[in-house]
Amino acid sequence: MTELMHDHLPIHLTNLAKRYGNIYRLKCGNTTMIVLNSSDIIREALVKKWSDFAGRAVSYTADIVSGGGRNISLGDYTEEWKALRRLVHGALQRCCKHSLHNVIERQALQLRKVLVDYRGGAVDLSEDFTVAASNVIITLVFGKEYDKSSSELQQLHRCLNEIVALWGSTWISALDTFPLLRKFPNPVFSRLLREVSRRDEIIRKHLNQFKSEGHRRTDVITGSLLEGVDRHQTEPGVVLTDMHVHMATVDLLIGGSETTAAWLNWTVAFLLHRPEFQTKVYEELCTVLEGRYPKYSDRQRLPILCSLIHEVLRLRPVAPLAVPHKAIRDSSIAGYFIPRNTIIIPNLFGAHHDPEVWSDPYSFKPERFLEGGGGSTRALIPFGGGARLCLGETVAKMELFLFTAYLLRDFCFVLPDSEAPLPDLRGVASVVLKIKSFTVIARPRTGP
Repeated sequence: MTELMHDHLPIHLTNLAKRYGNIYRLKCGNTTMIVLNSSDIIREALVKKWSDFAGRAVSYTADIVSGGGRNISLGDYTEEWKALRRLVHGALQRCCKHSLHNVIERQALQLRKVLVDYRGGAVDLSEDFTVAASNVIITLVFGKEYDKSSSELQQLHRCLNEIVALWGSTWISALDTFPLLRKFPNPVFSRLLREVSRRDEIIRKHLNQFKSEGHRRTDVITGSLLEGVDRHQTEPGVVLTDMHVHMATVDLLIGGSETTAAWLNWTVAFLLHRPEFQTKVYEELCTVLEGRYPKYSDRQRLPILCSLIHEVLRLRPVAPLAVPHKAIRDSSIAGYFIPRNTIIIPNLFGAHHDPEVWSDPYSFKPERFLEGGGGSTRALIPFGGGARLCLGETVAKMELFLFTAYLLRDFCFVLPDSEAPLPDLRGVASVVLKIKSFTVIARPRTGP
């Protein structure tokens, strides 16, 4: 248990790999955990042998957060889960094909306006990044968007932020490993229960409002999901309910806002450490695009920008330990026997800092992904893999590309003054790896 109580667990588990190798076992009460620390071993488990390791541990706290396992991220690998994933995947694909590019472009231009309005003042951009990312997923899910001052949006952010932060707490995971602790007062768990209740109230209100409008907009994810649930209720086999739609919506909102916003903060922070790389990206955008804003289809023509995105994804995968998997049958990884019900922790952070794969792995060097740089995108696994591959991978990749391109085309990010310290790059690790808050000046470019 003590091995899991470190304040930055991804770094600690990566350091243990230096001592014990890229696959090792932790015993925690009656639970056996296997930590995987290289991309090859993680791919073997999650992709090559996905059907052996597609499960999720059923736990006391996970059931509370996931409405009894009725969501994608924490639900166990059952026929019900597979039906829900197919439904959500289909709804996401339809809506993304219909409007994703335009939705992201609109939010990127809105973000540009917000930054211009700061008039060169030193600000913490984390909230602005969260609003921009949230509005992308909220527009896709509910067909509406908010501005920064919206109390409804702020309430939803606070609530989801708290749940993500509390969920990563040792005080919470201890309740799963040592059931006896559930009989004692636990202020952290009490806070989690309050936030889950508040979250459900907000989502329920949105869903009821959507249903009361009477027409089903299938170009919006919620409408597509509700229609799919109605269809499932008339078919034999698995029954999906409005609760599945509720929990799938929670998954999409958390996955589509906290992660993208965290990544944009990391990008600005790393660029403050190497400001000359901002100039390289800016010059590439000006030269290749001749002054216009980029489209996602331009990405093959912008290798410097893409190398920046790959390097930040490598150094700071926003879900550094993914979500633990479970062996649903006896199997093996890297030649070791893995019994059924073993918990598998894919340490994406460790795989992305593996010195056998990456030269100078802890340094920010986007040029490693340029021709002749020695870096391979195949060794990157920021979205996991196999049956549990992040549902929002398509949305995330387009967001990261377009937001980064728009920001670096129109702004140069600089420290508030020459004496100001550079952002601390260690980060705060929970389910999502976030940077400690810092201030920056977004200085408008004079024009391409």
